[in-house]
Amino acid sequence: MSTLYLIRHGQASFGTDNYDQLSPVGRQQVELLGQFFVESGEKIDRIYSGTLQRQRETAEIFAKSIGLAEPIVIDDAFDEYEGDVILNRFAASLTPAELEAAGWPALKTDRRRFQLFLERAARAWVEARIESEDLLPWHRFHGRITAALERIMKTEGRSKTLVISTSGGVIGTTVAHVLGLSNHMAMELNWAVHNASITRIIYSERKVTLSMFNALPHLEREGRRQLITYR
Repeated sequence: MSTLYLIRHGQASFGTDNYDQLSPVGRQQVELLGQFFVESGEKIDRIYSGTLQRQRETAEIFAKSIGLAEPIVIDDAFDEYEGDVILNRFAASLTPAELEAAGWPALKTDRRRFQLFLERAARAWVEARIESEDLLPWHRFHGRITAALERIMKTEGRSKTLVISTSGGVIGTTVAHVLGLSNHMAMELNWAVHNASITRIIYSERKVTLSMFNALPHLEREGRRQLITYR
C-alpha cells in the first residue's frame, strides 16, 4: 500500500492586491504542519505542487520543515479552479438588480458575503450554466485532476508516501471522485476544507481508499486554535 497526502495551502492573502501568496498566518500554519510530520516520524518520498504561488510556497515551507532534499515536482494539474473568472462570468449572467442585491463587486472585502456569492457562482460553473473561452469547463477540471492522480499512482511505485500541495477545489474533487459522489458534493467538500489541512488517501494497484479528510492535528491543540482558518 502507498499513501498520498493532499495538503491544502496555508492561508492566502485575502483582501490584498496579491491574494496568491501566503499570509503570515499561512506560513505559520504550514511550519506547524511540517513539525507535526517530523514528530510523527513518517518519511515523505516526494512532494508535488500546483503552480500557484500559494501552493508552491506551502510546498517549499513544508519541504524545508521536514528536511526533504528531493526537488518539488510542479504540476499544473493541481492548480485551483479560476475563481476570478468564474465570479466574473457568473456576475455577467445576472441582472443589474440581482447584482445590487448580492452586493457585487463591493462584497470582495466581506468574507461571508463573498463566500456565499462564490458558492452560487461555483454551482453555476459545475452545472455548465456559465461558459466562456477563458473558463475551463468543470468536466475538464475534474478530468485533469483524476488523470494526474492516476498517473502518479502508477508511476511512483509501491510503498511510497507522497504529498501534494494544492487547493480546496482539487481536494474536494479528489475526495468526491474516490467516494463516488456527485459533482455538487465535490464543491460542498471544497467549502469545508481548512487551510493547511491534511487529507489522506491509501492506494494499491487494486484499490483507492479515503482514510482521512480535512484533519488539523497540528492546529487543534491548546494555544493554536486561533490559527484554524478557511480563507
